[in-house]
Amino acid sequence: MYDLAVIGAGAAGLEAAKTALENGLKTVIIEKDYKSWGGTCLNKGCIPFKLSLHLAQRTKDFSYIFQEKDYVVEKIKKALWESFKKKGLEIRWGEAGFVDEKTIEVGGSKIQAKYVIIASGANPRKIDIEEKNIFFAEEIFSSLQKDDENILIIGGGSIGLELASFLNCLNKKVTIVEKEDSILPFLDKDISQRLKVILTRGGIKIDVSAKIENYDLSSFDKIFICVGRTPATQGLNLERVGIELDSSRIKINSYLQTNIKNIYACGDVCSKKLYAYLSQYQAQLAVRNILGASLKPDYRGIPEAVFSLPQVAWVGLKEEEAKRENIKYEKITSHFSPFSSSYVYQDNEGFIKILIDKKDRIIGASIISYNASELISIFSLAIKEEIKRKNIGDLVFIHPTISEIIPSLLRIF
Repeated sequence: MYDLAVIGAGAAGLEAAKTALENGLKTVIIEKDYKSWGGTCLNKGCIPFKLSLHLAQRTKDFSYIFQEKDYVVEKIKKALWESFKKKGLEIRWGEAGFVDEKTIEVGGSKIQAKYVIIASGANPRKIDIEEKNIFFAEEIFSSLQKDDENILIIGGGSIGLELASFLNCLNKKVTIVEKEDSILPFLDKDISQRLKVILTRGGIKIDVSAKIENYDLSSFDKIFICVGRTPATQGLNLERVGIELDSSRIKINSYLQTNIKNIYACGDVCSKKLYAYLSQYQAQLAVRNILGASLKPDYRGIPEAVFSLPQVAWVGLKEEEAKRENIKYEKITSHFSPFSSSYVYQDNEGFIKILIDKKDRIIGASIISYNASELISIFSLAIKEEIKRKNIGDLVFIHPTISEIIPSLLRIF
């Protein structure tokens, strides 16, 4: 019998296995096949997509971008594979399904473990549209052809904006259709509206409050669905062991434990926010709790970002949340254009908003910038450690850099 069986070899599953092995647990991981090894982030999402977006800003060579993407993904997969084999991880290929609380069936054989972590991830959400040239966003690399010119993206969320930015770099004609009244509707309206203006100015057509039935879908060379993801629980036989769901997600308590005491879950299969780094954080805690700790995830200060061009990133409270919760705050906002460094790096359309509470602590920040995903981290630290405005404002950063805008701005206000 194993100490731990992990279902899924994506970001959450591999981090769980790594943490378990480091703590001396006899561990087995179950994944469908080698093609899926590394999960969505490595194979279809974060790594190949961000790399392709990065390359597309420098070259329009379609074949080179895709070949380089394949090379880098396989290089990382192979390194991961070799690393885990050296650590002594046992791997079973096949579909996993529960037989009972401590038994999992994989390809006709049974695995027994004292504890189980479900880290099976999520799949693209489907919509009811029949059209021959319609694909999920993660199918971009297998479906896009060089001569495709007119592209429709359904969904103005994170995935839709990133895909639109990539295609726009390749000089495609891109239209985004969003049913809500703004792109990234979970952000403050001033942030999402400013980003929309910049993206539109850059050549992306964005229609909000829009209905897909009002479009002639046959006029587009390709249509990509970007309307979110649903937990990958099908085939796990959760009902056989009585694992409860919260909507379609696996229901967990504050310690990442399901209603079955020896079964835990982490990552996209149970989370509302689908990020690889958040999945890894949860996986570490789940294993430590299995080892006897009683650790609850602390989501304060965990940043989020969309890798559009420009990027948008945020952390802590948004202004509209602060208003709803009747939190008294001071707001600092600024364009990047008053700062000379923004012109050096052609980031002068950038924008920043910082929220300060009555004790002078930073409680939230939102940034639009080509470097937003990097700039936001200092605010993540500030929120987690309850750092005051003056402490950041007193810092001396290198000039000329985009990051120097942050302490400079906090000194001004």
